[in-house]
Amino acid sequence: MTPDWLTPDLLNLLLRGLLLTVVLTAVTAALALVLGITAGTMRLSRNRFAGGLAVLHVEMHRNMPALVLMIIWAFALPNLFPAELRRALFFDNAFLHWLSDWSGLSLPYYTLAAGVALILNTSAYLAELFRAGVGAIPQQHVDAARTLGASRLELFWRVLLPQGLRTAFPAISTRLIHHLKNTALAAFVATPEFFHSAQTAITRTFLALEFLMLAAVVYLLLAFAFSGLLRWVEKQWLVAGG
Repeated sequence: MTPDWLTPDLLNLLLRGLLLTVVLTAVTAALALVLGITAGTMRLSRNRFAGGLAVLHVEMHRNMPALVLMIIWAFALPNLFPAELRRALFFDNAFLHWLSDWSGLSLPYYTLAAGVALILNTSAYLAELFRAGVGAIPQQHVDAARTLGASRLELFWRVLLPQGLRTAFPAISTRLIHHLKNTALAAFVATPEFFHSAQTAITRTFLALEFLMLAAVVYLLLAFAFSGLLRWVEKQWLVAGG
């Protein structure tokens, strides 16, 4: 049973926003983890060029607010191009038309821009967390793998990656939960995720307190659910796989 102010139209609006928030979180968190591990590995590399690129990525995107990154990708980047080219690249091409038809988003580029910003920001933190996790691996584990004739690739896949993730996972989990909460910032670049839907509901009804409290409860429940999932992953995969 829903309260009187939560009409079917508004409930449908909020559910669609909630679905986008969940999808945006899942996709960008997974990509941020992959990019973070890659950047963290590059920072450990003896290749100065790879290490320099990783340092540039980490320092640039870790020290810039996620909202600023979103605004740059959503609004500033397209304005670097002439009007016709801007329209063709960012708003009117076959891929974006397909994405709009598939997802129901009227302006899918802004959602993509928000996603890219979230990935870059979170991956910068995850790179340092993974690097710290690898740094905590006992040296004798690495020496033992080398003594057994493990190649660099085998050393990474069999020792550095699993043990580094296992060590850093509690901190990585905390960062990924923060990543979930950061998806609310996408509302400021016209991405119709849950907080944007709540703002739209407030505009239509002028019931700010009700919908803001609802949004707070929903984000709290999402964070609890995501935290539980991450704890399950840590217990079932990382610890059991140790």
